[in-house]
This record gives sequence, structure tokens and C-alpha cells, in this order.
Amino acid sequence: MIGRTTIHPAVFYSGKLSGYLTWILLGLDYLGLRVLTGVQTNALGYASYVLFGLAAAFIVFSLVNLGKSTRLGLPTVQTELKTHGIYRISRNPMYVGFDLLTLSAVLKLGHWLLLVLGAYSIVVYHLIILGEEAYLASAFGEAYEQYKSRVRRYL
Repeated sequence: MIGRTTIHPAVFYSGKLSGYLTWILLGLDYLGLRVLTGVQTNALGYASYVLFGLAAAFIVFSLVNLGKSTRLGLPTVQTELKTHGIYRISRNPMYVGFDLLTLSAVLKLGHWLLLVLGAYSIVVYHLIILGEEAYLASAFGEAYEQYKSRVRRYL
């Protein structure tokens, strides 16, 4: 379940924790436990709900398609290149879901701290993806290059 990190472990884990914190604060807000209060409007709240729904769909479908290949970091054992299901429209649908969930939290809570944590998390996820792409290119060679030419990194 836990693999090797693609970037410095301190950056990897601090970026993950920053994202997780935004999601926890969003969950608490949904439960009526407002920890942070920032700029809030009905339009931002509705946009947040839409992003949350899209995020959930991307995360669930990517987990289903990855199955037992799901890892925190790079795999330490041989895996197969996943190109089916939601991986036909995005090479990184789970990260798309994570980013949408983070943006949902930023919009819903409207607090500057979540904006900072969320932006940091999204940048770190991008750096993780770049490292994963290098790994996939070396592990799967031409098959990955062909897949990469057909499917976008995000959407």
C-alpha cells in the first residue's frame, strides 16, 4: 500500500497532509462544525458542491480501476499499466479528484489559510505526477509513451 516517494519525502508528505487538512476541514463544515470562517456566498457554496460531486466521482472511479494497484507513492513490485475505464480520459484521474476536492474546500470555506494549504497541495501533487510519469516511462517504455500521446495528463 505504501511505496517509494517520487519527490523528497518531506515535500511529499507535507503536501499530502496539507490536502488532507483541507478535506477534513471541509468535512467538518459539512457536519456543521465550522472551524474556519472566511468569505462565503451562495454561488461559491453551490460551486463547491458541484466540485465535491465531481471529485468523488473521479476518486471512486480511479480507485475502482486501479484496484489492488492503489499505492501511496510508487509501487515496489511489478504492476500493470492501467489504461482502461476512467484512465481513458485522464492519466491521473485520482489526482484530478484530489485537486477538485481541495478546490471544493477552498470555495466552501473561503478562508485564506485553506487557499494557501490547497495551493501548496496542488503544486506538490503536480510534482508527484511528474515523478510518477518518469517512473512509468522507465517501467513501461513505448506502451506508456503511446498511452501518453493519446490521453492528457489531467483532462
